[in-house]
Amino acid sequence: MTRITIMNNRKESFVIRFNLTFRLQHVLLFTSMIILSLTGFALMYHDTSWGEMLINLEGGFKMRGRIHRVFAVVLILTVTWHFFQVLFTEKFHREFLKFKPRLKDFKDLMMTMKYYLKLSNEKARFEKFNFIQKFQYWGVITGTFFMGATGIILWFKDFSMAVMPKWVMDVTLVVHGYEGTLAFLVLFLWHQYNAHLNPDVFPMDMTWINGRMLLKDLKERHPLEYEELMKETKIDSAQ
Repeated sequence: MTRITIMNNRKESFVIRFNLTFRLQHVLLFTSMIILSLTGFALMYHDTSWGEMLINLEGGFKMRGRIHRVFAVVLILTVTWHFFQVLFTEKFHREFLKFKPRLKDFKDLMMTMKYYLKLSNEKARFEKFNFIQKFQYWGVITGTFFMGATGIILWFKDFSMAVMPKWVMDVTLVVHGYEGTLAFLVLFLWHQYNAHLNPDVFPMDMTWINGRMLLKDLKERHPLEYEELMKETKIDSAQ
């Protein structure tokens, strides 16, 4: 059962939206992605002045490679940890099912576009995860798979060259680089806007730190989840 607690100071109710494990995985994910982006761009643009500057800041060309590989392992282990919990724990499995794409997500997309284009006054009513959050979640999963697979091929390039034609290596290098660029654009521009720069949450949505969301914000941003909680949840008053 999900608990809603009454905060003592301001008498505001909040819901625990993300537990500590989920928040820790999120920190490991974005930390590894940031470092992978910096070390990856340094290699992609090594022939530019800013690329050379990044390589120097990262301790030189060889150290850049070591850092990149270490945090690639961190990323892969984090995603693996997440999916082991999805497979073997009931709570994470239930949460995972809420990310399942549905026809409603497409309808919500259309309704949201109409709302922002002033073609409708009706907002889409979201469950725990809206269509943007689902897209970004699956983007991380698929992106990690492609980045991991191509990265391993490039990491063990001597073995890869022995069993693969050169054109496969060339394609792998291009895919790895541009998939990383796409991940950067999606996660660090689009996700940052939605999570922190959006006027509804600016300057920052603190949920990723404390796991909490005020009940009034939940009602506004995820009304279907709010209604479900009101039916099923016991409200506690913390003294």
